[in-house]
Amino acid sequence: MTDYVATRWYRSPELLLVSDDLPYGKEVDIWAIGCIMGELMDGQPLFPGDSEVDQLFVIQKVLGPLPDFLYDEFCRNTRYQGLKFPEISHPETIEDRYAAVMNDVEIDLMKKLLHMDPYQRYTAR
Repeated sequence: MTDYVATRWYRSPELLLVSDDLPYGKEVDIWAIGCIMGELMDGQPLFPGDSEVDQLFVIQKVLGPLPDFLYDEFCRNTRYQGLKFPEISHPETIEDRYAAVMNDVEIDLMKKLLHMDPYQRYTAR
């Protein structure tokens, strides 16, 4: 929960939005495992954001737009008031980035660990 840059790179969207309406539990750790999995595969951080709002943008550049309920949290959050995300014309997908170093099963696992909806994200179970 620090603002140190490296920890920001592994934060889930719901953690970046800091809302009492969103879960803060094991889901955030599962997200971090997905981020670490990517970094282990190519030696580069998957979501290297420069700030919390940039972090949300970098995540969307790979995974697509925030789900509606997370975007609503973004709009309600006073920290992000008046901000909008730029259009993403050419997203870099998980498949595009890791096809050369991961098989289909590994890519599928990573995508499920990085599901933006914390309620749909894979669990440790």
